Amino acid sequence: MLRALADCNNFYASCERVLDPSLIGVPIVVLSNNDGCVVARSSEAKRLGIPMGAPYFEVKRVCEAHGVKVFSSNFGVYGEFSERVMAVLSEHARDFESYSIDEAFLGFPDMPEADARALGLRIRTDVLKRTGIAVSMGMGATKVLCKLANERAKSDPDAGGCLVVPFDVEGRRAFLRGVEAEDIWGVGPGLAARLRAHGILTAADLAEGDPAFIRRIAGIVGERLSLELRGIPCHEIIEDPAARQTIMVSRSFGRPVSDEADLAEAISAHASRGAEKLREDRLVASSVVVFFGTNKHRLDQEQYKADALEPLDPPTDDARLICAAAGRALRRIRRDGYLYKKAGILLQGLMPSNQIQPTLPGMGAPIDPARARLMQAVDALNAKLGREVVRPGSSGLDRKWQGKSELQSGASLTDPERLPKAKDGAKPKDGLKPRIRFHE
Repeated sequence: MLRALADCNNFYASCERVLDPSLIGVPIVVLSNNDGCVVARSSEAKRLGIPMGAPYFEVKRVCEAHGVKVFSSNFGVYGEFSERVMAVLSEHARDFESYSIDEAFLGFPDMPEADARALGLRIRTDVLKRTGIAVSMGMGATKVLCKLANERAKSDPDAGGCLVVPFDVEGRRAFLRGVEAEDIWGVGPGLAARLRAHGILTAADLAEGDPAFIRRIAGIVGERLSLELRGIPCHEIIEDPAARQTIMVSRSFGRPVSDEADLAEAISAHASRGAEKLREDRLVASSVVVFFGTNKHRLDQEQYKADALEPLDPPTDDARLICAAAGRALRRIRRDGYLYKKAGILLQGLMPSNQIQPTLPGMGAPIDPARARLMQAVDALNAKLGREVVRPGSSGLDRKWQGKSELQSGASLTDPERLPKAKDGAKPKDGLKPRIRFHE
């Protein structure tokens, strides 16, 4: 089977450009929650030497000096773009695995190498046309080869955004010679050091090594990598991933929080969002864990962190019940006199919502079908009017504790009030109506 990895180019920055085409060619940086550090860069920003993960205060002067456009992250919009990209990609593939917010593995029947490249280019063109997002395509016999091909497709201008690892042995070997061992997908610093110590310097060396020897020095992980580099699949495309075991929602505060009401609001807001995720995946949770802590980097401040578990019986996806349970856990462990930096919740014991065991009379609270209908109504209203238009009152209104998002574009793909504005593409000539250009 032929496999491919489609990876969106500079995804968050690309989303901002689709929303505002005037940003094309402008260096872009996207910041993490609370505007703390760099989580995405356009190609232009990368060329300025702005590193991934750098604290914003360290690169702020560089951004200002070179006219870098800086955005607070807008994960709701990025998620909507991701769904659109994945929908287009899935139309082209026989097998499909959404691997991350901006990556997907695709499976196709075997075909000649030239046909594979033509297919990759067609998919790339279709995604760009229908979503405005450019993707790079790496194609080969295994997932590891696809990943390496995708990296080359991004960096090699001659690839045109799509590269196929040669199907013949000699061609594949020549391709792998150009890949350093530490650049192989799945090889961390420790494994890379072990490989180098035994003379394995390139992907070709790993592919051609004796399997028993590779397993002895690199374990089963190294052996599987070696096989994948030879074109022998060890990792299949997973169309139906296993149900998640936990759901976590946590955020850093925009300012230190000491007030009990602010902390309770934050925990309730996170619990409500966790309940929403449960309903999206048709799951229920058996317990909720609340956790929070002070800023460990502020050695001049008193330090405290804590967590507590509260059972949910029967398991539920009802935001009101989960918020109430989280509030009980918080009251048990919160202490006065501390400046809290971050808080969150963890939902555990997840199971499909249609598999809840009914409670025997007199042995616990019965499941109320009206609760499910209420949550369905809340989700329907929020889907129509915007996220959190309807939310638990305990999650607060002003939310002064929220993280910083001072540089967010504020654009939306669903809220009519925040949709990107189309602009006239040219002045009217000869009485003709000007064309509307949404993006270049």
